[in-house]
Amino acid sequence: MLQEKLRSIEHHIYTCASCAFCTAICPISEQIGWESYGPRGRMHLLKLLIENDIQLSAEVKDRYYACTTCSRCEKVCQTDLPLVEIWEDVRSWLVEDKLGPLEPHKRIGASVEESHNTYREPASTRNDWAKDINVELKRKGKIAFYVGCTSSYRMQQLAQDTMKILQALGEDVAVLGEDEWCCGSVLLRTGQRSQIKEIAAHNVEALKNTGAEIVVASCTGCFKTISGDYPVINGEELPFKMMHITQFLAQRIQEGKLKFKKPIHEKVTYHDPCHLGLHAGEYDAPRAILKTIPGVELIEMDFVREESRCCGAGGGMKAGMPDVAMGIGISRVDEAEETGAGILASCCPFCKTNLSQAIEAAHKDMVQKDITALVVESMGLDVLGGEGRA
Repeated sequence: MLQEKLRSIEHHIYTCASCAFCTAICPISEQIGWESYGPRGRMHLLKLLIENDIQLSAEVKDRYYACTTCSRCEKVCQTDLPLVEIWEDVRSWLVEDKLGPLEPHKRIGASVEESHNTYREPASTRNDWAKDINVELKRKGKIAFYVGCTSSYRMQQLAQDTMKILQALGEDVAVLGEDEWCCGSVLLRTGQRSQIKEIAAHNVEALKNTGAEIVVASCTGCFKTISGDYPVINGEELPFKMMHITQFLAQRIQEGKLKFKKPIHEKVTYHDPCHLGLHAGEYDAPRAILKTIPGVELIEMDFVREESRCCGAGGGMKAGMPDVAMGIGISRVDEAEETGAGILASCCPFCKTNLSQAIEAAHKDMVQKDITALVVESMGLDVLGGEGRA
């Protein structure tokens, strides 16, 4: 099966120049070191597979799941190969051959099928994140807030902070509650595509029914999947404008509608999430927010924007190969530490999880904060403690 599928990308496989520009900047290559785990090595394995010089095996499978799909390889490819698309296609073909995905990914896929979220939580509790804040949750509004599984069930402060900001701005906000299904990002990244058409169709219809003109997400994985993948999956453009929360807030700052009251006298460095930066090309909005917050001194790391390093959590790595993900995260916080910043900011729940754990594991004297938390603090809004359930 896989060999037959590879014929559809044969032109890509033989276009690869084996120049190793990709391998030189690959976070997996940096951590593991073996040629076969890097992008050039993976492309060479595809040549061997299509020519029947090697057989499909568990060892071959591991090479394709040892990838954060960060897209750094694609950005430096001298022959303009769609490398992330290739890795995700190969993973889906491995799933079709019942060799993939990894066991932790299978459990996530089963959870989404059973409960429409990645944590096997009841759909009826999807709005529980809002219990501790004074907000009326509505099903209709000009703005729809797509909360996401992680913010709904695990990192609830992100959902709370996002809603507090939107409420303080006077926005007419709708949420889907139990009608919100997992966006499907983790399924797409790990090759589990059987549910994705139903998921995409359901979420788009549910969001459309809110009457919203703009849908906002504070999870970059949700943002990238809905804005970038759903139109391809559904075969039509979205009936609303999809924005990441940082894009929405930067726009409100430019319009003079978002103003800060309280200075935050901190040195801050910013980590570009791959799904927002390398995949969606949004580098300016988060920085515009940080630069507007009074007292913040933004100090850039060496590798930012188009050259940004991955946090290590993407592409199913955090679940499937946590030790490798942690090594990549520690490399990133090492770089952040060199700036002298006390705060490592980002705007993605998965970056927050891996970078926070990396800071703790490496005993760094800094904290990781989502940009929404800094906005809440500087707006003078009440800040609730805690991160929801762990």
